[in-house]
Amino acid sequence: MVTLIKNEFIKIFKRKNIYILLFLSLLVLLVYNLYLKSINSKEDISKLYENSYNNDMLRLEYYENFSEKEDYTTILERTKLESYAIENKINYNILLNSENNNTNMPEDARILLMRFFSNFEIIIILIIIYIVSSSFLDEFQNGTIKNALVKPHKRVTIILSKIIASIIISLILAIIIVLLQYLLGGIIYGVDSYGLEAIRYSFTTENIVTMNLFTYILIIFCSKFSMFIIFSLIIILLGLVTKNIPITILISLSLYAISKLEIFINSVKNIYYWDLSKYLFGEITGNLAMAIFISIIIIAVLTSAITIIFKRKDIVNE
Repeated sequence: MVTLIKNEFIKIFKRKNIYILLFLSLLVLLVYNLYLKSINSKEDISKLYENSYNNDMLRLEYYENFSEKEDYTTILERTKLESYAIENKINYNILLNSENNNTNMPEDARILLMRFFSNFEIIIILIIIYIVSSSFLDEFQNGTIKNALVKPHKRVTIILSKIIASIIISLILAIIIVLLQYLLGGIIYGVDSYGLEAIRYSFTTENIVTMNLFTYILIIFCSKFSMFIIFSLIIILLGLVTKNIPITILISLSLYAISKLEIFINSVKNIYYWDLSKYLFGEITGNLAMAIFISIIIIAVLTSAITIIFKRKDIVNE
């Protein structure tokens, strides 16, 4: 299987579109960073925190009276962070998930790196779609999958090698995209802010949590592994069933888009949600260990379904 996985790596990295995709990702990140730099606030941040905190406390107190309602928990999280910043005389932006509409907090490399997944997770998803479709579904449409079947390898070995290679390469490229943001942020904003801690509000403990920035990024990235793997497997399964790349991509993107809707998250948060990072600080109520267990079960079921369908598929005569 190791040889098959290596061959998949070689085939995928020979595709020029991967490098075009990486370049476009770099371009998007560059424009985003430069734009935020150009509109960065020059105001006294301590006053911004005070104004924002007072405004948000009024929103919480008179929440039912506002016609345009922001999510209550979002405002609550923000006020906790604003209060922490005021009490500890913090002179940099620690508002990760939202900011008060009446303030324009300054950006730095640290906060943009922390926001990477909320802002640019879609880039990773698009990369996964391309990797999986090019390394697997493409071979079905152009018939080259038949070349693999005539070699002395079991079908199970062939399909598992493709799944493993696609997932590994997708994760490698995802890491590269995160590193691009790290480098661009450091160049444009300076690297000083990378020495500051990551600060979050935990709904579970109802306390402020601080940790090393890179430990935080690593934890968030690892907690999204299951979602990336499940998404990859869904694409493969849909491809085997539909035999159509555009339809597979359309359905996959639709599923991802639906999973990000607030109404969907609220409806499943007490059962299971595939983005395990939402459990870390209590954004979603539930047992993280149970969510991990369910993710493993889903991955096992999807892999089994793909293997069974691939074994039974009459590819030679298609």
